[in-house]
Amino acid sequence: MAWYHLMLDLYGCSGGSLDDEGLLRDVFENLSRLMDLRIIAGPVVVRYVGGEDSPSGEGLSGFMVVAESHVAVHTDTRAGYASIDIYSCKEFDQERVEEYLVEVFKPERVERRLVLRGPRRKRVLLE
Repeated sequence: MAWYHLMLDLYGCSGGSLDDEGLLRDVFENLSRLMDLRIIAGPVVVRYVGGEDSPSGEGLSGFMVVAESHVAVHTDTRAGYASIDIYSCKEFDQERVEEYLVEVFKPERVERRLVLRGPRRKRVLLE
């Protein structure tokens, strides 16, 4: 058994989707249903507003702890960027999850990486 770590970098996202706290909470809830995850804590969504010279920009950070591990989303509204990490000890349909997230954030470009982790891992699946 391996643990699955899907990492998505979404570039050129729709501005409104990156700055909507309610939408981000819905994303967490919908992912939990789509992936059949059991929520333990959260989702928690917080807003960050950086200064003009802040390297981390401004946007939202959200986190949800699930029995199977966690989901984290960080957005940067200035850069039109979203970073998404889904870590699960339970196998899930990565394509379906990515399709859903692309539908929500509407990025111009997606970079993805899927890594098998844990004591019985074999290799990086997707780079």
